[in-house]
Amino acid sequence: MRQYMRQIMFTEPKIILIMDLSQRGYVTYYYDGKRQREYNGKKINLEINPNNCKSYNDRLKQFRKLAFEITKALDSGWSPLQSSPKTDQPTLQNALELIHSTKMNSDLSLTYKRDLAKVLQQFLSFLPAEQLSGSPSALNPREVERFLNQFNTSATHYMNKRRTLSVLFSELLRTKLITENPVQLSSRRKQKASLHKIYSKEQLQSILEFLKPNYPNLHLCCLLAYGCFLRPHQESRLLCIGHISDDCTKIKLSGSENKSKKIRIVNVPPYVQSELRHLANIGLNPHTNLMSRSVEPYNVSYLNTQWSRAKAKMFNIGLIQKDQTIYSFRHTAAVNVYKKTKDLHILQELLQHSNMVVTLNYLRGLGEVNDERLKEFMPEL
Repeated sequence: MRQYMRQIMFTEPKIILIMDLSQRGYVTYYYDGKRQREYNGKKINLEINPNNCKSYNDRLKQFRKLAFEITKALDSGWSPLQSSPKTDQPTLQNALELIHSTKMNSDLSLTYKRDLAKVLQQFLSFLPAEQLSGSPSALNPREVERFLNQFNTSATHYMNKRRTLSVLFSELLRTKLITENPVQLSSRRKQKASLHKIYSKEQLQSILEFLKPNYPNLHLCCLLAYGCFLRPHQESRLLCIGHISDDCTKIKLSGSENKSKKIRIVNVPPYVQSELRHLANIGLNPHTNLMSRSVEPYNVSYLNTQWSRAKAKMFNIGLIQKDQTIYSFRHTAAVNVYKKTKDLHILQELLQHSNMVVTLNYLRGLGEVNDERLKEFMPEL
């Protein structure tokens, strides 16, 4: 139907260009039965001027670009018969709020959405009314720099705010409401590496023995993080009966149920299988959540609350150290696999990282790969 309507409303734009550069070329098409000629991109508000080119090949290249942009505009509903091709440009505040609304309705993590909403609220409160009611392109980059300087308490805090704010302006740049991202013009801060302390073998056993009778859901979560590399808050917390194979040897997550956005099939080691077999008997409904024992999972802060309570007790009795967290189980597993295999590709697959660079940075962040360790790989003559 769309193709049929397209053929009725307009024909495919064609390039008319001859070798004699003294004659102007143009793009021609029929719109609603009327022939149209476009010599440049002025009508669609683009700076494309093929006839200004000094060679035939350059001119042809620009005309191809013009024809493509005209086709795209026509497909989007633009009409060459409009008296004014330009639409009213939104204010900076309206544009940012629209982007925020779109992000909130997309498939992003709750933490990401929370940080984005916070930064937007802070930025809108910081800017004066005349800036917010003006054009996005009229924003002075110095205002962005002044806003970010409020968060200079640490390099990490500053860069987190800078990174989040840049997401909003990247969308303005993509939609051509601005020509340059002002956040990228602001200064950067060098963040100090924050090492995540991993658990020793003795700690793992002691902590799991403490958690099993006192915090059974935490015990399950930590086993899944260590043995299956599942992320605690989104993957382990939301795990249901239907995700587990009948023999409890595999866990299958759809693209919408894990961070990689790809179907993920996880091999389950024997020490985790025994726990899953016990829990698999809680009901026949495949949507029954393993932790809540119902179709409704616990809220996103559930594991954080449980861990805070358990950690305080474990710290007091010397089971755990200050910088060791619920994520340290996944980190410990990653280091153990790397020590065993020295294979980044295997580790990347297990961690479900998008590429090997992410995995390498992950190991560096854990302090497992550093300049001293690299000495053993130096070439010999």
